[in-house]
Amino acid sequence: GEVTVDGVGQGAGVAGAGSVTEVQVVGRAGVSSRSTAVALNVTVTDPAGPGFLTVFPCGDQQPTASNLNYSPGAIVANLALAKIGANGKVCIFTSQPTHLVADATGFFPAVTTYASLNPARLLESRSGLTTIDGQHNAIGYVPGGTVISVKVTGRGGVPDDAATVVLNVTVTEPAGAGFATVFPCGISPPLASNLNFVPGQTVANAALVKVGANGFVCLYASQPTHLVADVSGFFPP
Repeated sequence: GEVTVDGVGQGAGVAGAGSVTEVQVVGRAGVSSRSTAVALNVTVTDPAGPGFLTVFPCGDQQPTASNLNYSPGAIVANLALAKIGANGKVCIFTSQPTHLVADATGFFPAVTTYASLNPARLLESRSGLTTIDGQHNAIGYVPGGTVISVKVTGRGGVPDDAATVVLNVTVTEPAGAGFATVFPCGISPPLASNLNFVPGQTVANAALVKVGANGFVCLYASQPTHLVADVSGFFPP
């Protein structure tokens, strides 16, 4: 009953648990054939169970990362800056049965300074899950009001001289209502937030953040919570 801009990719029904949906992005909605990455607002609606969604370039290995998390029956969206994969397609993995929506909001041409990456996990505070290289892994529940420093350069394809990174930051199992802020290490936490949460919620948001001192990015959480950070691209100096 809903339509896409050109009739392609509509009415496919519920995406199954553990399935990968291929989405043609190049040549549609104004996305140039010379594009290297696309900005997508991805939405899940009516999921059958709690799960997560990952956007990645088709043809690449599915990463251990997520772009958004959801609970049964929820409608939740997040912005993803995704590298365009084989044949001009972007792939969407979903861990639980759900309807999927993807809206293109922009693209990066081949001459852009932005470099898109296959998403890679750089921070994982929970046990039993891992980052791409084992760093900043299983650090445990993060106390409220504390700052976590995460090395971003030299990991997941981010070069040592990167000036800015694109992160997808997730909080999960927070103890109370609060907010999280992502900022360059070396300064005090700013009066700003990148996402807000309520007790027990799992919620994510994309953040473009300047790389701070010694290649680190800092995360502040106002309430005790687990934290996850996945990198999906960078801007050189």
